[in-house]
Amino acid sequence: MNSSLSHIALLVPSVEASAKFLNTHGIETGEPETFESEGTKEIYVGSYATQKGLLLLLEPISEGPYRNAMTKRGPSVHHVAIDVLDVEAFTKNARTLGWMLHPISEQTMKHKTAWFFFKGIPTLIEVQQKKELSRKPAKISKLELPLQPKHIPLFEGIGLGEIVSPGDEIRLTVDDCKLSFAQLADRC
Repeated sequence: MNSSLSHIALLVPSVEASAKFLNTHGIETGEPETFESEGTKEIYVGSYATQKGLLLLLEPISEGPYRNAMTKRGPSVHHVAIDVLDVEAFTKNARTLGWMLHPISEQTMKHKTAWFFFKGIPTLIEVQQKKELSRKPAKISKLELPLQPKHIPLFEGIGLGEIVSPGDEIRLTVDDCKLSFAQLADRC
């Protein structure tokens, strides 16, 4: 499937503390922004002007889906976002692979965005339709997740086979720096 990594969103207790940790490893971060409609404080790591595959730090600050996810699962990878040229064709393909369409997609498909999940996979997949796919270098080159071998074809089938791999814990490679999610989230 033809897709391009847009960003990986991490739910963390404090975006400022996580950004400070990244800064100590030489990774520059943006400024915090508050999104009342989403109930989040967010910091992007990287710039779409020069890269794709950015890191998005999310801190739930009020009621909403991100606070619900934090309460249910704690700090974790919330979603992996990819860009595609045709969200409807992607949806058909993803569903034949076994990905389930998240109920919120009934609303978001109006804006050419779909959300997917698969039981046993610790992240959602956000898919956005774009006019063209980015060819810029990726900020994040690897994401290790606690997956079973049977899950790997699911990621390969949606174009994430070179980025997502199985691991004992969540790890990210950001600007060639391999970091564990525990290090990044436990800075509070």
